[in-house]
Amino acid sequence: MGRRIRWTLAGAGLTAAALTAGLLVALGGRSTTPVAASVAPPMDTAISPAPPTSTSEVPYPDLSAVAGDVSDAVTAASRGTNVGFVLYDRRSGKVLASLEADQPYYTASVVKLLIAIDEVHDDTTGTWALPDADAVQDLTDMLAGSNDGIASALWEQNGGNTIVTRTAALIGLSNTTPPTDPTQWGMAKMSAADVVAVYSYLEDSVPDEVASPLLAALGDARNPADDGWDQYFGIPDGLPGMSWQIKQGWMILRYALVLNTTGVVGGRYVVVLLTQQPLVSSAKGRAAVTAGVKTLGPLLTQLNAT
Repeated sequence: MGRRIRWTLAGAGLTAAALTAGLLVALGGRSTTPVAASVAPPMDTAISPAPPTSTSEVPYPDLSAVAGDVSDAVTAASRGTNVGFVLYDRRSGKVLASLEADQPYYTASVVKLLIAIDEVHDDTTGTWALPDADAVQDLTDMLAGSNDGIASALWEQNGGNTIVTRTAALIGLSNTTPPTDPTQWGMAKMSAADVVAVYSYLEDSVPDEVASPLLAALGDARNPADDGWDQYFGIPDGLPGMSWQIKQGWMILRYALVLNTTGVVGGRYVVVLLTQQPLVSSAKGRAAVTAGVKTLGPLLTQLNAT
């Protein structure tokens, strides 16, 4: 397209998505003009492991307490929180720890991963293509800044709920559903295992030339996000000194606070922690998610030394 999505929004007098009383207002435009294409096969399982980088077995310590430690840290800081969690090692292709991995949670902005993948994939031809440079910048801003206006534009123009259903079918997601109200993209649901599968697909199945700008945007997530929210809770604040590619999610409902931290850490581990908390303060909720992720620090440092 010749104009950035945000210009289209401004010209039409539309507003960005707003999180009020648990509602998302979805409006917008569309980006087009592919510049390259290639084909990648769909995944057959919920978590399709990448090929191990070594033929030797990765030595693991006792992992039996990992998921419980994460959950306990979250609920100690925010009592009554529901937790979905997966820690996945891309090197060995193994799930190292999980809790309620197949339980769907509201995605909030984590659904922007599906919106981005759908934008660069033609479901009819099975081809992959980056849009023009301006539209690539829109995708970057949607992921790095968690820009709601751009997400809303792509959501409306690319079919709303069908984005979720066709991308779930493409990747092979078992516990991902579109929102009941098709205008409320943040109310889509995904399980922790399905989010892991999305990262695995993006890292290992999407052609490199298409995936690279999306992964770069996730690695350049800025703080605060474009709506002013502190999005460095969880992985960034809980694992200092480690590199990451993240997509965070936050949403205030009438009855709950949804806070999700998801991403690839150190290029090796996929960490997904989805939470639905009581209506606590946003600062308390973020601190609870960070406390959960922080328990993983010693383990990941130990594994990285092997």
